[in-house]
Amino acid sequence: MSTSLAKFFFWLYLLVLIWADATVTNWADPDLWHRLALGEFLWHTGHFPPGDYFSYLTDYKIIADHEWGSAVIFYGLYQWAGLDIFVAVKLVTLTLTMALIVWAGMYQRRPTMMTAAFYALVLLALLPSFQSAIRCMTFSHIFFALWLYWFQRERHGHPVSTYLYAITMVVWANLHGGFVVGLAWLLMVGFVEMIFQGHWKIWAARFGVCLLATLINPFGARLWLSTGRALITSRQDFGEWQPVPWWTNPLGVYPGYKLLFVGLIVALGIQFYRRGWVKMDRPIVLLMGIFAVLFLSARNTSLFAAVAGALAPGLFVEEPGARDDDHPLQRLGHMALGTTLLLIPLYAALVVLPGTGLNLDYPHVSAPRDAVDYLKARKVRGDLLVPFNYGSYAMWELRGKMRVSMDGRYDLVYLPATYRRVDDFFSAHGDHWQSLLISPKPDAILVPIVDPVYPKLLTEPGWKEVYHDDTDAVFLPHGSL
Repeated sequence: MSTSLAKFFFWLYLLVLIWADATVTNWADPDLWHRLALGEFLWHTGHFPPGDYFSYLTDYKIIADHEWGSAVIFYGLYQWAGLDIFVAVKLVTLTLTMALIVWAGMYQRRPTMMTAAFYALVLLALLPSFQSAIRCMTFSHIFFALWLYWFQRERHGHPVSTYLYAITMVVWANLHGGFVVGLAWLLMVGFVEMIFQGHWKIWAARFGVCLLATLINPFGARLWLSTGRALITSRQDFGEWQPVPWWTNPLGVYPGYKLLFVGLIVALGIQFYRRGWVKMDRPIVLLMGIFAVLFLSARNTSLFAAVAGALAPGLFVEEPGARDDDHPLQRLGHMALGTTLLLIPLYAALVVLPGTGLNLDYPHVSAPRDAVDYLKARKVRGDLLVPFNYGSYAMWELRGKMRVSMDGRYDLVYLPATYRRVDDFFSAHGDHWQSLLISPKPDAILVPIVDPVYPKLLTEPGWKEVYHDDTDAVFLPHGSL
């Protein structure tokens, strides 16, 4: 098969997998709603809202929102094509991210069955950050993949201007707090280059220029205060920020990351045994190792997938085990292995197609649509006591009419103590869970009926259940209707 034909089928194969994997579920990410609310405010007023505009439990009155640019883009897309556009945006951004990773890893290598199978695994490991319709972290994936591509271009003799790094950092820093991953990458590369007596000064200069570039934002140095607070805030109550569980349900959660990680360890071990450490591409191995150690949380597994996809292929020969002087049984075994690894992802993709199509889904665990519609229909106004998962959707749908107690801007707007206070209320935990009924007193309560506080509210003096469905209930003070 000619190289051009091999490339055609290689990319066709990946595009089929991307379409299938990206449309298995199209649930709206909970954070989408508070981004839309902020974006609408910025579009219509041209300035940032006061700290307590959307929430009545806001702890920080001056908020340096490091995702404000994403909010503007999201609301602009919503105005242009409605909510379903975010499913198409997910497909486009995942395709672009994957293409940059493949270009970085493949360079001028001829596609093979094994490389196609490898990138199918990279895609599966990348998918957790693209399962919901869209999230601000998507922009970090795109820029990081672009920087990985530039890094590989330079290793192949094609210099990249430091100004390009600076320009992209300005945009990145105004879209998502993940720009710190880019700065960390520059530091890692500079450190590795210093160890191996490479061009570390160039990378040190790039780090300095990009660090200054982050100050080009509406908040100046306050952006770093906000981002730094987000970096050190404890997220022990959020599973996606915990390390990936390896021993409980081994392939049930993050299977792509686990298979990719273990596969790379085994492949690198074989390379070390055959070639020895001196003959391996040691800077690349060290970079992958540092990144794997520093980014252990489940939320960052997709970033490891990007690094592996961009750097790992260069560590291996183009078609291991397929040399002409191999024994026929070895070549047959290699072909059988490659075909199997190629067909399993394709079969899985064809099974799930067409998935949920291009329509946005509203998961009830984060979008209590009927209960919020009731509040809108009854024209309830004031402060709404609502659990964390419901806050962003209620904030968007009731904007300008009601403020919420808590929403997804967890580390940006609230202290951890405020989150725990709201969580204690809905779990009816502790001796002071009722304090949120008094100080400050809400004008309505939206509660999932599975929460422990629900049966207690049924007997709580001064409150009356006015709405109930299969998942949620609404309580209002006696005499308010």
